[in-house]
Amino acid sequence: MKRWGVVPLVAALAACSASPSSTPVDGGNDLGAVDAPADATTTPDAPPRAYPMPSAANAVAQTDARWEGQYRFLYDTWGTEVLGDWPTTDFMLGLLRDEPSVFGPQFSNFGFIPDPDDDLPFGLKRGITDRTVVHETCAMCHVGRLPDGRVWLGLPNTSLDVGRFRVEVNRRWVAAGHPSFLTPLAARKALALGPGRFNAESGDYPEVVPADFPPYFTLGRRTALNYMGTGRNVRTEAHFAIFSFGAGSPNDTTARVPFPEPERVESFLAFFGTLDAPPPPAGDAARIAAGRAVFERARCGTCHHVGQIEMDGVTALDRSAAGRERIPGDDPMFPRGTIRTNAQHRVLQDGDAPSDGGTVADGGVDMGLADLIQFILTRRLSVQQTDGYRVGDLRGLAYTAPYLHNGSVPTLDALLRARAQRPTTFARGAFTVDTTATGNGNEGHEFGADLDDTDRAALVAYLQSL
Repeated sequence: MKRWGVVPLVAALAACSASPSSTPVDGGNDLGAVDAPADATTTPDAPPRAYPMPSAANAVAQTDARWEGQYRFLYDTWGTEVLGDWPTTDFMLGLLRDEPSVFGPQFSNFGFIPDPDDDLPFGLKRGITDRTVVHETCAMCHVGRLPDGRVWLGLPNTSLDVGRFRVEVNRRWVAAGHPSFLTPLAARKALALGPGRFNAESGDYPEVVPADFPPYFTLGRRTALNYMGTGRNVRTEAHFAIFSFGAGSPNDTTARVPFPEPERVESFLAFFGTLDAPPPPAGDAARIAAGRAVFERARCGTCHHVGQIEMDGVTALDRSAAGRERIPGDDPMFPRGTIRTNAQHRVLQDGDAPSDGGTVADGGVDMGLADLIQFILTRRLSVQQTDGYRVGDLRGLAYTAPYLHNGSVPTLDALLRARAQRPTTFARGAFTVDTTATGNGNEGHEFGADLDDTDRAALVAYLQSL
């Protein structure tokens, strides 16, 4: 099988429940339009001068230099609403009005988080250039709720089933006499995702390759970003994220939506790279201290550099028939160690593993690669080739289950066990994750499988304290 869609893969990977809000579905403010002050700016170049303080525990105030970037994160669709990925604003509001039992307040029955300052939820907003159409923003997947109900910017929304939501909206859009915005293949794959995950593969790839919504915590300090660590700094990832929306794609000459001006991107970047993890939950101090000792004894810090996340790099994926997992320092041939986790994301990038059990894969040809290279060069982005998966950030682990890049392991306790002891199926809301399905494999990262129950519980307590 050839590789499909390096552009969507690199770009898309650059991406807690409480009672639904009681905000009326026909209430709220049309930001920058109906209820904005008379002197408000509504062009894409600048946010409204007076938009509400976001209802999030870690939102920055208007006096903060990151205020405009926060607006971009929450409300900017980058003009890509014109690409026809979603129905009109009136149609979406009509669904809320006509089918409240199906969609819930501001689509909260599908996991969206209602925005008390608007009539549409966080992450699904009127277009910034065409307000008659809705589109997603970065906040769709990356604004979540803490167990106490507080909203936290940068936390993955593990309750959001955006695939099922798109299918249900599309059904009603087609029934109203409009052309489908989903192909049959896209609809089938959307229903195979479940909450907290999106597609890593391109639209014509025949299988779904799920990617768990990643947390966006202190990205400005990382030197290997996205699941495969191909982005070397947060500026590069911000550009990839906007490009994946469709701005500037496939290239500057033929793009229906121009890539935004540098000043607009830089304001977004100033906020995007500085989001912090929420404070950890309270824990038993003695158990946490014991867990820290286990962390050191098990040499977890050779990959996960607590307090020095800029040192977290890429662990090689050992895909050979006799492959195994290695801790850095165990084998001079693999100084960064190796991991055996699910390879499907690497298949998209590298091609299939050889059938003869060797180590050289058939990478194939990607028709979008030339455009991607041009995009990287013209904007002076910093990328690197990698051979595995980025080391996961340990901050906020208490709030970001399930784990691994495809969300295939439900708990930290399960992650620290051998694969045979991990659940084969588990529930994410009403969806069942089947780890025997392509792209859902729960193999790999079996470091810690030799710990006894006491040490494992202590290590979990320590990890949840970070």
